[in-house]
Amino acid sequence: MARALVLVLCACLAPLAQAQHDAPRVAGAIELTDGDVLLEGRDGKTRLPASGENVFEGDTVTTFPNGEIHLQMADGASLIVRENSKITIAEYVADGGEKDRSLIDLAKGALRSITGWIGQHNRANYKIRTPLVTIGVRGTDHEPSHLLEGDPRGEPGSYDKVNEGRTYMQGPQGTVEVPANRVVFRGHARGARARLLATTPGFFRPGRFERRFEGRAREVRRTIQERREARREFLRQRGGPGTRPRPPERSLKDRPQRQRLEQRRDRRVEQRRERRRSARDQRQ
Repeated sequence: MARALVLVLCACLAPLAQAQHDAPRVAGAIELTDGDVLLEGRDGKTRLPASGENVFEGDTVTTFPNGEIHLQMADGASLIVRENSKITIAEYVADGGEKDRSLIDLAKGALRSITGWIGQHNRANYKIRTPLVTIGVRGTDHEPSHLLEGDPRGEPGSYDKVNEGRTYMQGPQGTVEVPANRVVFRGHARGARARLLATTPGFFRPGRFERRFEGRAREVRRTIQERREARREFLRQRGGPGTRPRPPERSLKDRPQRQRLEQRRDRRVEQRRERRRSARDQRQ
């Protein structure tokens, strides 16, 4: 009888355990969102972003004209996805150990990344992929971009602008090391090689909330080692690697700003809906 009860309990708990195992890993949290931005989960379901909500492994982030989103990643990294861009968080593991990794696919557009502890302690496991190249770091603040044919921002191809530290751009024709204050570029043409540019293209310019982003990133970087140790201790107490990370801590002083941005976003969404209704009425 006891053995039968155990079997029944195992059968009941197995789906729950599998569901927890299959749940997407938290990759970070939304620090700020402005304009038109869309999130799509690994399951294909879409959602509008809101400050304070989590982003997950497998999420695709798409920004539209005048749209921008700031992410605070689980390892303390800070990320801006600029307008007219699309990224997928392919992998993000931030357990404070040697298996930590970050892999972001940049399909189009531009982002800025100030690396966290993965970029400091697991540099070989930090990568940003475009359709043309792979970008890695030596611990840095950099701005990868990938412009498609017809993008008015500049010549199509993959770029990386290094603000601090060093990166490298790797493609079929070899690897180029990129020092601070330089830009590397690899064009779309077959057989094109990555090369350092003599000047910085004009589309690399600060966004509306760049100072806020930099200030927040500085705050986080001062405590990044403590955050890493706290994550390791949390895992020791809760059963080892694989436990889903808690979202990054947020400051109470940011709430009024977040609320204003959310209200502005809601107004824009309602305005778009009203324009669509008006267009339908006119056609009828």
